[in-house]
Amino acid sequence: MSKNNCNPFAGGKVPPCSAFLGNTNPIIKDGQLIFTNDNRVFYFIRTTSNTSDSSNNSQLGTSNVQTNLQISLTTFLVGLYINEVQLGNISHSKKNTIHNDMAANDFINSTLENNPEVNVDYTPSLVIVVSNTNAILSIYTNTINITPLNYYILFILNRLENHPGLFFGNNAYATEDPINFSLAALALRFPFD
Repeated sequence: MSKNNCNPFAGGKVPPCSAFLGNTNPIIKDGQLIFTNDNRVFYFIRTTSNTSDSSNNSQLGTSNVQTNLQISLTTFLVGLYINEVQLGNISHSKKNTIHNDMAANDFINSTLENNPEVNVDYTPSLVIVVSNTNAILSIYTNTINITPLNYYILFILNRLENHPGLFFGNNAYATEDPINFSLAALALRFPFD
């Protein structure tokens, strides 16, 4: 899509009943009812508190804490790469270009080469979610447990990206990647009488 026509549904109107219910689907444009696709892909790094005995979770006074920090597709793919290296499925060489930003690439390579020991009292994971644009109810979630070192590398990459849309946790920010552009362009059209 050209920058001048980034919204193919511009000029459409929400029917009165849908507007009354707070629903943006469908819209009416050019004599058609258009049902847009509000699903997007979100990427997160997550921590879940460790509990020594899962049966204690139901007792009064116990708690389980989870944190979610949204990351970019690039950072997610770096996390998958690091996970595969740490599982021994692929071999790592400092000659590999893992990230387009050379400072970030050097940081990743040197950290993987030195392999510092990181001990934490929580379980880190890499999460991909397909959800509507409020990122609350997902139609698909995949959680991959990762090492604490992988988590810290991804956390630092997230901060180095300096992307204001990713400064907060579960913020429902749909990143500007090809997957989300394709999902945003999907729509069902029906003739409107």
